Amino acid sequence: MKRVFIVRDCVYYSSVSEIGKLAEESYKQKAKRYYNIKKSGKDQECVENSKIKEGERGIIMILSYIYSEQRIDRVYIGSAVFNAQRNLEYTMYRCIKSEDASRAIEGIVDKIDLNIDTDFEEGAFLKISTMKSLYDELEERIHSIQWDALKETADASSLTNVTEEYTLCSLAQKDRQSRRIYHEKPVRAGRTEFQRDRERVVNCKSFRRLVDKAQIFGAEKGDYYRTRMTHTLEVNQIAKAIAFALNLNLDLTEAIALGHDLGHTPFGHQGERTLDDILCGKIDGGLAVSNEMLKNRCFGGFKHNYQSAKILTQLEEKYADFPGLNVSVQVVDGVLKHTRLKKEIALGDFLTQTYLGTIQGIDEDGFSCAATMEGQVVFIADEIAQRGHDVDDALTSGVMTIDEFIDRLSIDKCSELQRRIQREQEKIEQSARLFADKYELAIARIVSRIVNYFIEDVIRHTAGVFQEHADITEVLMDNRQQMVDFSPGAKMLNEYLEKIVQKKVICNSEVARADYNAKMIITTLFRKYYENPRLLHKGTVHKIFIETLKHEEELVSNSAVDLNDGSISLVNAEIEEITRKVIEKYPAENLDQISSWEDPKDYIVYVKRKILVRNIVDFIAGMTDGYALEEFARLK
Repeated sequence: MKRVFIVRDCVYYSSVSEIGKLAEESYKQKAKRYYNIKKSGKDQECVENSKIKEGERGIIMILSYIYSEQRIDRVYIGSAVFNAQRNLEYTMYRCIKSEDASRAIEGIVDKIDLNIDTDFEEGAFLKISTMKSLYDELEERIHSIQWDALKETADASSLTNVTEEYTLCSLAQKDRQSRRIYHEKPVRAGRTEFQRDRERVVNCKSFRRLVDKAQIFGAEKGDYYRTRMTHTLEVNQIAKAIAFALNLNLDLTEAIALGHDLGHTPFGHQGERTLDDILCGKIDGGLAVSNEMLKNRCFGGFKHNYQSAKILTQLEEKYADFPGLNVSVQVVDGVLKHTRLKKEIALGDFLTQTYLGTIQGIDEDGFSCAATMEGQVVFIADEIAQRGHDVDDALTSGVMTIDEFIDRLSIDKCSELQRRIQREQEKIEQSARLFADKYELAIARIVSRIVNYFIEDVIRHTAGVFQEHADITEVLMDNRQQMVDFSPGAKMLNEYLEKIVQKKVICNSEVARADYNAKMIITTLFRKYYENPRLLHKGTVHKIFIETLKHEEELVSNSAVDLNDGSISLVNAEIEEITRKVIEKYPAENLDQISSWEDPKDYIVYVKRKILVRNIVDFIAGMTDGYALEEFARLK
């Protein structure tokens, strides 16, 4: 049975009692202290009535109550055990002071509707509660402090030597190089560390949601239009073809490819643009902060590759021992850098300090590339896939004809690709076979030629680069050399094809309408959730509470209020302060450091507001198109 031992510590005119002195010592020193239960009287009756046995554990909460002011001055929370001497042996982990977090104290007391003046009989100082919701909240407040006990290590656990079935080149990542932040047992014999990564990606919720996330055109336009899932599978196929030819690690390549777009929002790139525009003030999301602060990105920014890394390392919940999926840092690095990083978006809003210590960010010139060759392969495979299926969408939708597309290739840098496509068209025309839809077949062959052209070019060009770096025996995570790439001619061709697609597809009126609707839906959802956070999924609301509890600054963590479980007036007051209170003076820099702020209370409000905003962003970004539309219909 889960028990909470509630001790009333009565003091007069703020003088410190012996009970309070011991609780304070335990809290500061994290040392054991004792609450001695009298052998007779009300406390002893309480113990006997509860039928508590020696060795039973629970949570202790000591309420320091000032009689003269009829208020609780502070609350100590810790773990306790009923020992052989029939006393409570405890260690305190939290001390919540009313001057810093009165609403948090009020929320705890309100949960059990406790009145210290009337609920404790004369001579009684101990009550024992079996209320599960009270125990769970206090346990979370304790565990958020004890979180550091979860050992983070950037060193790999002792790994078994796995015999790879194919020969890896010197620049490939070997299984022994796999590095995880949280210690785990080695994989079983016959399985590799990077296979474990791939399986974790495929089996997570975010991967399954890709099936209902649009690429450019929404999936509702027809089964043959691409979604994020089909795009991901295409990138995976292309990346593995390149990696195999270059003797790179196929398991790592596949893990990165399958995870690269986990962070995409509903409604394609317009969804992520809208979220970022809200965060930087280009779109009014109802945030109670000046435009100047938004321009300075006081709440951070958003880009899907950053979000993909956050999903892998924090947001997915599948394991009791660590947050996220604990995939190797090689996978996180490759997923993060499958598209260019942006200087204005802080990595710290998406990755913990431990990950930041293992992954290189943007250099002085604004350049970033995946550290591993496998990550660089996925970067280039994503480009190839996008060129192929963007042309496919353009031709299939009718915004561009085949003749028009071939005509667009009538320039020198496209001559080889044009010849290959024309040969395919001639082959179809000269074939004696009967086709159900000759036009559809022609499109399929064009896309195939485009993809094959670029794959062959990357393999040929990169193999030459690898030969130039044959002296390198191991690629480390601090590598900044981009070796996997198009040849100069293919790079120009890729840029030219992208330009054609932007003119014909991205700027198409139908896409423009879809983007407009996406912008409206995402903005409406954000505003509604910000105005009333209780509209968020209960798991997200509780996550806001947990993140506040886990904040490194004690003034913030002690002030945490559970919006899922409290009186209406208390929760409303908390929401009003977090979402609407005007902060007059922001520090010029270092917003996340309390020492930069004139008023610590303003800092607390800012931190809570940022936690709320980032959780709203996470919630919306994780939606499928269908779920976002349903939520919009419910809330508009």
